Amino acid sequence: MRRRLVAVAGIIVFAVVALTWWLKDAGHTVPPVTSASKNTTADRPVDASVVPAKKTSAASPAQKGADPATAPEEGAMPARRAQPFEDSPARIEAEAVALNLRHFGQRFGGNPVGTNAEIVKTLNGGNPQGVRYLPQEYLRLNAEGELLDHYGTPYFFHQNSATVMEVRSAGSDRILWTSDDIVVQ
Repeated sequence: MRRRLVAVAGIIVFAVVALTWWLKDAGHTVPPVTSASKNTTADRPVDASVVPAKKTSAASPAQKGADPATAPEEGAMPARRAQPFEDSPARIEAEAVALNLRHFGQRFGGNPVGTNAEIVKTLNGGNPQGVRYLPQEYLRLNAEGELLDHYGTPYFFHQNSATVMEVRSAGSDRILWTSDDIVVQ
């Protein structure tokens, strides 16, 4: 009898956790990016470098003697730091690819796997429902079928988890893992 109660309790806990996870993800469904919506900022990922300001009781040296009417509100978010190439066409393209990878993951319960060419094949209709996720205006492929970034270099896809995929463009120097790389998730 006790085993049965433990099993039922475990099933209930699992169901609650699964339902919570499903409801959390259900509210994040976004339509695929098209050329009409590619320049909006609402679909861009959150900048991880922006961190809420620490609440302190003492005023900072810069705020001492400052006019209280113009002083920043305590706990206010600092101004967003500009990232290199923030609104460049290359970043917009990489964000569109990452966004459509997320859409694929939401529909099929996880990211496509494999090499660049295998992922492109899956996103370009080679999935169980035949849905195309890659915007045609960004569909530049090399001879191996790899998706190319704005500079003509194949994107590097890194699977961070079953649902999070990092998209890396080599940037203007066309060399991966340098300071001008464009990285989005």
